[in-house]
Amino acid sequence: MFDKNTELKKEIVYYAKLLDEKGLVNTLEGNLSILDRETGKMYITPSGTRKRFLNEDKIAVVKDAEQIEGTVKKSSEILLHEAALKARPDCNAAAHIHAPYLTAYAYCGKDIKLKCSTTFSLVFEEIPCLPYGLPGTIHIADGIEDAIKDHDLILLGNHGCIAVGKTLEDAVKIIEAAEEVLKIYHLTKEIGPVHNISDDDLEELYNNHPGSRRNRYGK
Repeated sequence: MFDKNTELKKEIVYYAKLLDEKGLVNTLEGNLSILDRETGKMYITPSGTRKRFLNEDKIAVVKDAEQIEGTVKKSSEILLHEAALKARPDCNAAAHIHAPYLTAYAYCGKDIKLKCSTTFSLVFEEIPCLPYGLPGTIHIADGIEDAIKDHDLILLGNHGCIAVGKTLEDAVKIIEAAEEVLKIYHLTKEIGPVHNISDDDLEELYNNHPGSRRNRYGK
């Protein structure tokens, strides 16, 4: 018999362990969440728990700001997840991750704008970076409403990144794709000068490819 409550917890545990295996989260950093918009319940990983040791019982379930399930206390960064998903009513999941390459840009407070990758150009065009916001407070989400309304992935100054998606799979694969492109980009710079796609060709891609960010958001 299908139990939605249990299945959502299992989904979070699966992706938390997957990201741990890939070295994209660590014990203290990184949280995944799913918002069940029908019930108003948010399912979120706890902080300070090694992701590979997570199980369904440890996933916190929060409704109306109160934790109603879970043997471990909810993450204080739930405020970030709530703000991101409030700004994106078309999405039901968020992944707040400290992936190394993405986080390095966040530590520098730099937007990411690459012109050498068709994948990056189509999926992201750019990844904006928010100013630093104090973790554990609502200020970690300052500016998120404007930034995330037409970007599925944004950087958090001096912190990490957050991605949103219709499903947790969507949010996680966005981060994996961005991290892999950045990894290859920095390897390329070690080999020799990076060859960028021309501005004219990029504009053609942005405006006419059906999968481009501009066409997905009507920009």
